[in-house]
Amino acid sequence: MAAAKKPGTRAPVAGVARRWIIRGTIAAVAGLLIGGAGGVATVRTLEPGRANAVDSVQAVLDSIARGTIPEPTAAERDQESKRQADSASQAAQAADSAASQNVMLPVPDVVGLEEGPARTRLLDGGMVVGDVEFRASSAPAGTVLATTPPAGSLLAAGSTVSLVISDGRPPADTLSTPQLHPAP
Repeated sequence: MAAAKKPGTRAPVAGVARRWIIRGTIAAVAGLLIGGAGGVATVRTLEPGRANAVDSVQAVLDSIARGTIPEPTAAERDQESKRQADSASQAAQAADSAASQNVMLPVPDVVGLEEGPARTRLLDGGMVVGDVEFRASSAPAGTVLATTPPAGSLLAAGSTVSLVISDGRPPADTLSTPQLHPAP
Protein backbone atom coordinates (compact mmCIF):
# COMPACT_ATOMS: atom_id res chain seq x y z
CA MET A 1 0.00 0.00 0.00
CA ALA A 2 1.27 3.47 -0.87
CA ALA A 3 2.16 5.91 1.81
CA ALA A 4 -0.45 8.56 2.36
CA LYS A 5 0.63 12.09 1.50
CA LYS A 6 0.21 14.67 4.20
CA PRO A 7 -1.80 17.71 3.19
CA GLY A 8 0.29 20.90 2.61
CA THR A 9 3.54 19.12 1.79
CA ARG A 10 5.29 19.37 -1.55
CA ALA A 11 7.44 17.04 -3.48
CA PRO A 12 11.08 17.69 -2.45
CA VAL A 13 12.41 18.13 -6.03
CA ALA A 14 9.86 20.74 -7.08
CA GLY A 15 10.43 22.76 -3.89
CA VAL A 16 14.21 22.86 -4.39
CA ALA A 17 13.86 23.96 -8.02
CA ARG A 18 11.44 26.69 -7.08
CA ARG A 19 13.76 27.97 -4.31
CA TRP A 20 16.70 28.17 -6.78
CA ILE A 21 14.60 30.00 -9.36
CA ILE A 22 13.56 32.59 -6.76
CA ARG A 23 17.14 32.96 -5.48
CA GLY A 24 18.46 33.32 -9.06
CA THR A 25 15.90 36.00 -9.86
CA ILE A 26 16.75 37.94 -6.70
CA ALA A 27 20.47 37.68 -7.48
CA ALA A 28 19.94 38.89 -11.07
CA VAL A 29 17.88 41.90 -9.99
CA ALA A 30 20.38 42.78 -7.27
CA GLY A 31 23.25 42.46 -9.76
CA LEU A 32 21.54 44.77 -12.24
CA LEU A 33 20.85 47.38 -9.56
CA ILE A 34 24.36 47.26 -8.11
CA GLY A 35 26.01 47.16 -11.55
CA GLY A 36 23.95 50.09 -12.82
CA ALA A 37 24.69 52.17 -9.75
CA GLY A 38 28.37 51.25 -9.98
CA GLY A 39 28.46 52.26 -13.64
CA VAL A 40 26.85 55.63 -12.95
CA ALA A 41 29.24 56.23 -10.06
CA THR A 42 32.21 55.34 -12.28
CA VAL A 43 31.12 57.72 -15.04
CA ARG A 44 30.55 60.52 -12.54
CA THR A 45 33.98 59.92 -11.03
CA LEU A 46 36.04 59.45 -14.20
CA GLU A 47 34.14 61.82 -16.50
CA PRO A 48 32.42 64.43 -14.33
CA GLY A 49 31.34 66.57 -17.28
CA ARG A 50 29.49 63.68 -18.92
CA ALA A 51 27.47 62.48 -15.98
CA ASN A 52 24.20 63.87 -17.36
CA ALA A 53 25.28 64.37 -21.00
CA VAL A 54 23.70 62.65 -23.97
CA ASP A 55 26.02 60.22 -25.73
CA SER A 56 26.48 61.78 -29.17
CA VAL A 57 27.07 58.42 -30.87
CA GLN A 58 23.88 57.03 -29.39
CA ALA A 59 21.97 60.16 -30.45
CA VAL A 60 23.19 59.79 -34.04
CA LEU A 61 22.34 56.07 -34.12
CA ASP A 62 18.89 56.78 -32.72
CA SER A 63 18.30 59.48 -35.34
CA ILE A 64 19.39 57.12 -38.13
CA ALA A 65 17.02 54.47 -36.81
CA ARG A 66 14.19 57.04 -36.86
CA GLY A 67 15.18 58.14 -40.37
CA THR A 68 15.98 61.70 -39.36
CA ILE A 69 19.16 63.73 -39.36
CA PRO A 70 19.83 65.65 -36.16
CA GLU A 71 19.67 69.41 -36.57
CA PRO A 72 22.79 71.34 -35.58
CA THR A 73 22.64 73.12 -32.27
CA ALA A 74 22.34 76.89 -32.11
CA ALA A 75 25.99 77.15 -31.10
CA GLU A 76 27.07 75.02 -34.08
CA ARG A 77 24.95 77.13 -36.45
CA ASP A 78 26.40 80.36 -35.03
CA GLN A 79 29.95 79.03 -35.32
CA GLU A 80 29.46 77.96 -38.96
CA SER A 81 27.82 81.24 -39.99
CA LYS A 82 30.62 83.20 -38.29
CA ARG A 83 33.24 81.11 -40.12
CA GLN A 84 31.53 81.68 -43.46
CA ALA A 85 31.16 85.41 -42.81
CA ASP A 86 34.83 85.71 -41.82
CA SER A 87 35.93 83.86 -44.96
CA ALA A 88 33.73 85.99 -47.22
CA SER A 89 34.81 89.25 -45.60
CA GLN A 90 38.50 88.33 -45.90
CA ALA A 91 38.08 87.55 -49.61
CA ALA A 92 36.13 90.77 -50.16
CA GLN A 93 38.74 92.83 -48.29
CA ALA A 94 41.56 91.31 -50.33
CA ALA A 95 39.72 91.97 -53.59
CA ASP A 96 38.75 95.53 -52.55
CA SER A 97 42.24 96.48 -51.44
CA ALA A 98 43.78 95.08 -54.62
CA ALA A 99 41.10 96.69 -56.83
CA SER A 100 41.55 100.07 -55.19
CA GLN A 101 45.25 99.92 -56.07
CA ASN A 102 44.55 98.85 -59.71
CA VAL A 103 46.74 95.82 -59.17
CA MET A 104 47.01 93.22 -61.90
CA LEU A 105 47.09 89.71 -60.45
CA PRO A 106 47.99 86.42 -62.13
CA VAL A 107 45.25 83.80 -62.37
CA PRO A 108 46.24 81.03 -59.92
CA ASP A 109 46.90 77.57 -61.38
CA VAL A 110 44.03 75.41 -60.16
CA VAL A 111 44.02 72.74 -62.87
CA GLY A 112 44.06 69.29 -61.27
CA LEU A 113 42.55 70.47 -57.97
CA GLU A 114 39.09 69.55 -56.75
CA GLU A 115 36.45 72.25 -57.09
CA GLY A 116 36.39 73.34 -53.42
CA PRO A 117 40.15 73.89 -53.03
CA ALA A 118 40.26 75.50 -56.50
CA ARG A 119 37.57 78.02 -55.52
CA THR A 120 39.46 78.80 -52.31
CA ARG A 121 42.73 79.33 -54.16
CA LEU A 122 41.03 81.64 -56.68
CA LEU A 123 39.38 83.67 -53.90
CA ASP A 124 42.67 83.87 -52.01
CA GLY A 125 44.31 85.05 -55.26
CA GLY A 126 41.89 87.98 -55.51
CA MET A 127 39.67 86.46 -58.22
CA VAL A 128 35.95 85.70 -58.30
CA VAL A 129 34.62 82.34 -59.52
CA GLY A 130 32.34 82.78 -62.52
CA ASP A 131 30.62 80.18 -64.68
CA VAL A 132 31.24 76.51 -64.01
CA GLU A 133 31.03 74.09 -66.93
CA PHE A 134 31.03 70.32 -66.51
CA ARG A 135 32.71 68.25 -69.19
CA ALA A 136 33.13 64.51 -69.75
CA SER A 137 36.64 63.46 -68.80
CA SER A 138 38.47 60.43 -67.48
CA ALA A 139 39.71 62.63 -64.59
CA PRO A 140 37.92 62.05 -61.26
CA ALA A 141 34.60 63.85 -60.87
CA GLY A 142 35.00 67.36 -59.47
CA THR A 143 38.55 67.86 -60.78
CA VAL A 144 39.27 71.19 -62.49
CA LEU A 145 40.25 70.61 -66.13
CA ALA A 146 40.77 74.21 -67.25
CA THR A 147 40.17 77.86 -66.41
CA THR A 148 39.15 80.78 -68.58
CA PRO A 149 41.34 82.82 -68.72
CA PRO A 150 44.18 80.30 -68.30
CA ALA A 151 46.56 80.21 -65.33
CA GLY A 152 49.15 82.96 -65.30
CA SER A 153 47.03 85.50 -67.21
CA LEU A 154 47.12 88.95 -65.59
CA LEU A 155 43.72 90.27 -64.51
CA ALA A 156 42.50 93.11 -62.37
CA ALA A 157 41.71 92.08 -58.81
CA GLY A 158 38.13 90.88 -58.46
CA SER A 159 37.95 89.65 -62.07
CA THR A 160 35.89 86.60 -62.93
CA VAL A 161 37.50 83.24 -63.71
CA SER A 162 35.38 80.45 -65.18
CA LEU A 163 36.03 76.80 -64.37
CA VAL A 164 35.74 73.64 -66.47
CA ILE A 165 35.22 70.65 -64.20
CA SER A 166 35.24 66.92 -64.89
CA ASP A 167 31.96 65.09 -64.40
CA GLY A 168 33.85 61.81 -64.04
CA ARG A 169 32.41 60.15 -67.13
CA PRO A 170 34.90 59.23 -69.83
CA PRO A 171 34.29 60.89 -73.19
CA ALA A 172 32.05 58.92 -75.53
CA ASP A 173 33.89 56.47 -77.71
CA THR A 174 34.28 57.70 -81.22
CA LEU A 175 34.19 55.49 -84.21
CA SER A 176 37.38 55.55 -86.18
CA THR A 177 37.25 55.14 -89.91
CA PRO A 178 39.34 52.18 -90.96
CA GLN A 179 42.06 52.96 -93.44
CA LEU A 180 41.55 51.00 -96.61
CA HIS A 181 44.69 50.20 -98.52
CA PRO A 182 44.54 49.04 -102.09
CA ALA A 183 45.70 45.49 -102.66
CA PRO A 184 49.29 45.32 -104.01
